[in-house]
Amino acid sequence: MTLLALICVVRALLPVGNQTEFDALPERLDSALEAGATDIKVRFSPGTFFYGENHLSLTSRQYAPCSISLSGTKTYLVARDTEDGYSIDKGYVDLSSVRPIDIREPVRKARTWPLKVLFRKHVYRIKCREADRSPEEVKDWNIILSQWFKGAVYPVLEIRRGWLYFRKDRDYGTGIWSELRYGRCLPRYILCPPPRQEGLHACGVTCFLSVKDCTFSRLSLDGLTFLGNRDGNALIDLETVHADEISITGCTFLGLKSDGIHAAEVDNLAVRDCVFRENYLGSIEVGEGCVNARIEDNRFFDNGLMMTNAPVILCRGVDYRIAGNYFEDFSYSAIWLGIHYTMPDRFGTRGVVENNEICMSDAFRTGVPRELIDGGAVYISTNNTRTVVRGNYIHDLKGPHGNRGIFADDGAIHVDIASNRVFRVERGLCIDLRRCSRVARSPKSKVRKTNVGNRVFDNVYDGRVEIYVRRDDPSSLARNNRYAESE
Repeated sequence: MTLLALICVVRALLPVGNQTEFDALPERLDSALEAGATDIKVRFSPGTFFYGENHLSLTSRQYAPCSISLSGTKTYLVARDTEDGYSIDKGYVDLSSVRPIDIREPVRKARTWPLKVLFRKHVYRIKCREADRSPEEVKDWNIILSQWFKGAVYPVLEIRRGWLYFRKDRDYGTGIWSELRYGRCLPRYILCPPPRQEGLHACGVTCFLSVKDCTFSRLSLDGLTFLGNRDGNALIDLETVHADEISITGCTFLGLKSDGIHAAEVDNLAVRDCVFRENYLGSIEVGEGCVNARIEDNRFFDNGLMMTNAPVILCRGVDYRIAGNYFEDFSYSAIWLGIHYTMPDRFGTRGVVENNEICMSDAFRTGVPRELIDGGAVYISTNNTRTVVRGNYIHDLKGPHGNRGIFADDGAIHVDIASNRVFRVERGLCIDLRRCSRVARSPKSKVRKTNVGNRVFDNVYDGRVEIYVRRDDPSSLARNNRYAESE
């Protein structure tokens, strides 16, 4: 074999200039891998391409020296339509303007808590200010109803004489009267009718890239725009992937109905300089066993449109860094850290969240709030090996009740909260590190001593705080936290 032939085998360029080449990409990528290519570059031309479920799927591939990159400019990747009719799980896209279309109506407040309808199984009603609509008119309509920290989705049955009737056909783990019990506030709701605009593209599949049980040198995505998909697992699904780097840079994620990026037991994930806008659930999940994840310098605008407790970033990794990001408008939390007390900390979750800005826009804070009750811009679960939240700027937050800037819940352990600035938090605490001894007594709890190893210092705030430090724990402290006027 000549040197030139050897170079051609080692390096493979796979151009994608039309839909036919895009459809053939999985086979072309397989062929390059089987031929022993170690540097595979997929280059997209400008344009719109439609992917099927698990369009690129790599399973049990052990190519340690191999690098795969996918890049494009003005490249839009859109989920195919399965042509199985309307579903609230589908995203809708206007292909002419290349933008997602939100079918939801504005957030409204119910005028009563949900009331059981006598002699009609699983049927409830709420008082509202909606026009009457017959059962035929609301066929395929849904309501997203706030239930404590969940947004419950139920089918609408009819709207009659100022009452909206719906069927409670699922259990969300929160009581239907949770708003009244917890916050003494009325629930909020969002009506979701089928799209009224003609000619929209319906997104019928979820996953573009699935990589499981693989080893590579490097896997990268750069400059791609993902536009709409269907609720499901995740758009990019990574599980048990070992690489020197898995890089997602300069990409845009718009109108996703599913989670954006999911990683579990993945090494060296880096998400940088990306934009996540108007997505319905979570944007990035760094799951247990992920080592050295870097979520840096991204921008997140108006995510969590389903009004539920899907955080913008959920992180349970090891040696992670979430830094330099900007978050604006969300339904529960911008960043969720740590592990619930009913789950063991198997890998030793630890990392740093620093120098992020988290806020809500003036428009988002006007009118009926979409923010759920009992949340936090930075939310920290109980079980942590060492979680550090420092140098963040958190401001202008508003929700119905119990909304915090930084919230360490359920007797959180081994948390540093340091040098943060937290201002203008309405109807909630700027910092809430709450005592919760009942967790240690719960038979389901994996944490047998709560509120230990916590250090809270050098924070500045302009509202109320609650900082609980155990007197019998020498590893905990609270010092030099001070009130100051809003910036």
